Amino acid sequence: MDAEFAARQDRNPLLDAAGWRMFCFLHQHPRAPRWNYQVGDRLLAKDLPALHAYRQRIIQERPRWQPDPPDWLLAWVERLLPKVPLWRERLPAGFDPRRDWVHIPTSCREDIASRIEQLVPQNAELSRLIVYETNGTSTGHALDVPNHPAAVALNHPLLEFALSRHGVRPRFDAQHVACVNVGSEARTVTFANVFAAWNNAGFAKVNLHEASWSRDQARRFFAEVQPEFLTGDPVAFAAYADWAIDYKPMAMVSTATMLSAELKQHLEARHGCPVIDFYSTTETGPIAYAGPNGDGFSQLPPDLYLEILDPEGYPVEAGTLGEIAVSGGRNPYLPLLRYRTGDHARLDPAGNPQDPAPRLHDLHARAPVLFRAASGAPVHPLDIAYILRTQSWVQHELLQGADGSLRLTIRPGLIARIDRQALRDGFDVLFGKLPLEIIEDPQLGSNRPGGKVIAYRREQSPG
Repeated sequence: MDAEFAARQDRNPLLDAAGWRMFCFLHQHPRAPRWNYQVGDRLLAKDLPALHAYRQRIIQERPRWQPDPPDWLLAWVERLLPKVPLWRERLPAGFDPRRDWVHIPTSCREDIASRIEQLVPQNAELSRLIVYETNGTSTGHALDVPNHPAAVALNHPLLEFALSRHGVRPRFDAQHVACVNVGSEARTVTFANVFAAWNNAGFAKVNLHEASWSRDQARRFFAEVQPEFLTGDPVAFAAYADWAIDYKPMAMVSTATMLSAELKQHLEARHGCPVIDFYSTTETGPIAYAGPNGDGFSQLPPDLYLEILDPEGYPVEAGTLGEIAVSGGRNPYLPLLRYRTGDHARLDPAGNPQDPAPRLHDLHARAPVLFRAASGAPVHPLDIAYILRTQSWVQHELLQGADGSLRLTIRPGLIARIDRQALRDGFDVLFGKLPLEIIEDPQLGSNRPGGKVIAYRREQSPG
């Protein structure tokens, strides 16, 4: 056991005896799904002071809207400008960010997908680099996003704050499972973990799919593990309801894609807890959360600057629909400067009695799309993304016609060739023998603002 404990500490350096008991409780639980992955938080003791300070900062320094970039952001840009090659390329010598902010060229996922080495500051210390993969569900770009464990840990207090605005205060200690993340995919990672940011409270990522476990097993697992709250995308939460899992958490936090009002109402009525819409991307981290009174999404971090832009990259008037762009953030390997998210909203400068932060209304984020196999079974875009990830590609667009046929357009990478047979074999596993057309288009997205395409689309059958 000592050897196993020591091995686990390689991934969770702040693991203590209580945290080890919690990890073993989850990992060895007789009703657990098939765990197929291992992760750790990589957090060190030297990271904790900044984490605790940020937890207080979120409460004490709520963001306030202002039409011009704040001083802290301008100082941050001036400090990083000599160190970020892409910024130096786009901002000529003598450029004054304070005077000419609206003329700074915007950035987008294309920059991360194609030239990430020009975005990482040249003096960045890379010994603790971790990488997150994204699946191109919004703009069709698959991304490898660099990050730092201490920066990732700062997402925990942001989630805590959003929960607290709904009156939810989970128990974060090694005697409780803080959160279970729910998925519903044919193939995905599942794992148990503990987080030092939450005092080694338990965490698990599970998959509501028969390939992972049975429905009865899942029902018993939730009843016995009793997580304080759940996170997941709307498709997963719909599966949670469909599997008739009766466990009632303190809250359900919906992420990744748009949550419909109908599903939110259904989940709240069934489980008797708040269902919180949480707006976040892998590149930016958390951006905003939906308040308890249905009055828009309040900005979460005090160290992000939000703009709403027109297609040319100029700010629109407050209250006008436009594309959300962010600057700033906590990721030392990915500084964001007027970064277009691909999502659209109207910015309301006014806060509300619960939170003075500016709010986003009419948020048009990534809508969930479920494809259909030849059998009629649903196919999640993340399962499709897993197949696509085996290829060297920059961007994709998939359309399923009303007759079930599939058309996949890919912008290939610069070196490797697309293995069409491997793609066909993978799609056959997911969809059955549906017609599949594969198109290689090196110019995909080049004629669209920010290079964005609609990654997943499905035509509805007549009637």
